[in-house]
Amino acid sequence: MLKKPHRFRVLLLGVLYACFFGAVATRLYSLSWLQGDQFDERARRQQTRRVVIQPERGDILDRNEQPLAQSTGRMTLYIHPKYFQEPFSEVDVDQLAQFVADTVRDDFDDVRRRFDAKNPIAVGKRLKIERAESIVDLFDSLDVDSRGYWLHRESIRLYPRRLAAEVLGFCSTDSDGDNIGLAGLELQYNEELKGQKIVGTSLRSAISQTLEPLDNDEMQSARGKTMVLTLDSNIQEVVEQTLAATVEEFGAKSAGAVVLDSNNGAVLAMSSFPTFDNNSFQRATADQRRNRTLTDPLETGSVAKLFTAAMLLDLGFITPETLIDCEGGYAVVDGRRLHDSPGHYLDVATFREALRWSSNIGIVKVAQALENNQWYSMLREFGFGRKTGIDLPGEGVGLLYPVSRWTKFSRTSLPMGYEIAMTPLQIAASISAISNGGYYYEPFVVSELRDPSGTVVWQRETEPVRQIIRPTTSAIMRDLMEDIVVRGTGTKAQVEGYRVGGKTGTTRKSDVFSHREYISSFAGVVPIDAPRATIYVYIDAPQGAYYASTVAAPAFREIASAVAIHLGLPPDETMLNTHREVVQVDVESYDSVAIPREMHRNLYSGLMPDMSGMTMAEVRRKLPRDVESVRFLGSGYVSDQYPPRGEPIGSKSEILLHFTPAVPEAKLAEDAVNMASTGVYR
Repeated sequence: MLKKPHRFRVLLLGVLYACFFGAVATRLYSLSWLQGDQFDERARRQQTRRVVIQPERGDILDRNEQPLAQSTGRMTLYIHPKYFQEPFSEVDVDQLAQFVADTVRDDFDDVRRRFDAKNPIAVGKRLKIERAESIVDLFDSLDVDSRGYWLHRESIRLYPRRLAAEVLGFCSTDSDGDNIGLAGLELQYNEELKGQKIVGTSLRSAISQTLEPLDNDEMQSARGKTMVLTLDSNIQEVVEQTLAATVEEFGAKSAGAVVLDSNNGAVLAMSSFPTFDNNSFQRATADQRRNRTLTDPLETGSVAKLFTAAMLLDLGFITPETLIDCEGGYAVVDGRRLHDSPGHYLDVATFREALRWSSNIGIVKVAQALENNQWYSMLREFGFGRKTGIDLPGEGVGLLYPVSRWTKFSRTSLPMGYEIAMTPLQIAASISAISNGGYYYEPFVVSELRDPSGTVVWQRETEPVRQIIRPTTSAIMRDLMEDIVVRGTGTKAQVEGYRVGGKTGTTRKSDVFSHREYISSFAGVVPIDAPRATIYVYIDAPQGAYYASTVAAPAFREIASAVAIHLGLPPDETMLNTHREVVQVDVESYDSVAIPREMHRNLYSGLMPDMSGMTMAEVRRKLPRDVESVRFLGSGYVSDQYPPRGEPIGSKSEILLHFTPAVPEAKLAEDAVNMASTGVYR
């Protein structure tokens, strides 16, 4: 048993140990639980570094992957003026300011004042990296306090080809550079194109060296998507040059052109003149920045005669050989006096010839067969008064009054293209439908989007929106359009080595009353026998000459030639080896074209049978033997025919039959009956 002094010592020692361990436990509790988060944060700051990845806008490429818009890094140099002054530094500020002014190409006095500012200020904006680094190297060599200067990287948007400015648009600047789309595709696809600022962390050593690379996914997510367009830079360049040259030659106010892929609506080129440089869009006027081919409706003028012709043919009111009395170029129709252009006066003529010479009287007379509601509905189908739906902002709707607002002159104005208006884009889309078999496609500019790794994340699918006219009607319209170029008002639109078709349009502007102004236009297709591209070009207010045959047709020819070359269209051998007749009209001595009725007599040998669902072999057996002109379109089974069943046909009749691979249900039912009754499937 311990003595009392020893017990006291043992007790004291125990108390001391208890206090010590209690203090340690308390400290551990405080460090682990009460202050644990603070120390974790301090450790994280010491062991990692904050990494900011600046946003970078995605590229815009043309259909051949040539860059049309790109983003690149630029540096803004900031200084804190107090660190260039005593007691922090003894540098010669005047010499330093002079060097900076020379490097950033700024005024010396302006730069010098910034070195006397009280707060941090930028002394050089959007500098190329080498220029910014030359200034920093100088600061380093003079032992300027590192707290006195720093670089901020930002993105700048560049348009290297300076093409399609109205289509591409432009960007404004946020804190990290040009990253806010303001117009055109930059605005329409801003969310897809814009980059995102990424703030991440990376492990570092005690000497601040990075121990691991930045995460690749984080770096890529800072960059916007790459956009691939349908535009062809080569065609676009020719279009812009042609418009500029035509405007200069004829002293016009402006011009515009649209080139579409006839078979899917892809925009190959789109331009308005005057245009602008979107690298410095601030210097351009609002009028120059507007995409007039998309926003501004035009009275279509005689180009609209193609729509009138397609309606009448499709509804069976006329044939190309229907005779019309054009009354020598002057006539009164529905109480309105009409006249044709000098040199194009006709007496009795076929519809083909009336369209060839753009006869107002001939077109208006046959159009009176249309009922108002029927007429309005078909105009809507062609796209009048409705947007195309293109993937660009600011599209105009055009002009088509409801029937209730038609005037007493509407039935004579509409066939000639007055009292209605379409944007150049709407016109091009509708002409494509007339020529490609009757299928209307929604125009588009963006074909696909890719993520920063190059993977396609979205691709445009093209399907026809609606069918406007029958395939056989489209085939007839192609013949009529080619006839206009070969023998009519469009001879100057001929392209060497290629079959083309189209229609001239010379429109007197209805909004100008002090003097006469015209819009000269041409809508055409190349090649006309197998449409690949639809081109619409207009020249606003040409001086001196103003007829489309003189002003717009040659511009079409230049563009169509470039389209044929850059799309790799093979020349037509018959066009290369055969001299094509070009009709030259002497306006001074050319009074009228009188067409004797005897020339158009057709000896009818029977009625057109119903060919629906027949094969080509069956068609040949059923057609009258004396019919000379039969054209087969497509393959498979008859899905459409011209003339329609029951129409009189003769040896000179032109017969068109459109075939599709699908077997019609009526054909399957007929064959099933034949097989059941005879045991033979034919």
